[in-house]
Amino acid sequence: MADNTPAKAEADEQKPKGKLPIKTIIIILGVLLLEGGTISMFTILKGDPKPAEATSPIEGTADKPSKPMFEITLAENFSVDNYTRGKSKLVVTMQVTAKADESHKDDLTKKVEASASEIKDGIRALVSMAQPDEVRDPKLQVIKREIKSCVEEIIGEGIIEEVLISNWQTYSAD
Repeated sequence: MADNTPAKAEADEQKPKGKLPIKTIIIILGVLLLEGGTISMFTILKGDPKPAEATSPIEGTADKPSKPMFEITLAENFSVDNYTRGKSKLVVTMQVTAKADESHKDDLTKKVEASASEIKDGIRALVSMAQPDEVRDPKLQVIKREIKSCVEEIIGEGIIEEVLISNWQTYSAD
């Protein structure tokens, strides 16, 4: 016969109740208190930023004395073909002007007239080798800088202040 005593003993045995993990709760509360205290002390001790000292907005500015300038045309209604995109042809029509100090007017005029073909050839070479993103740049900064350095090699350094491109038209001719 089978004995039912072990089954009965298990039923009579009392299971322990789940305890509240007091140690864990105390540790978590302690850490939170330490963090809160640290943050509070930091905000109290760091202080506020010091206000900026006000100055006069006009005091630091200086008017740039404008010197008399003149413009001389380097290339007028000049058309250049650009094949850098491969088979497609990009045609650029432009007008290039140089801006210089009035004191260099006679000297610069003579040098530009004497070497007009060489200047146009340099401009043509630069624009025909220009990359499509340089040609499509709204400010044409790279091309202006390269034209200025090319012209300065021909007529001399330090005479030209700025290169201006007053007319710049591009179209694809496939």
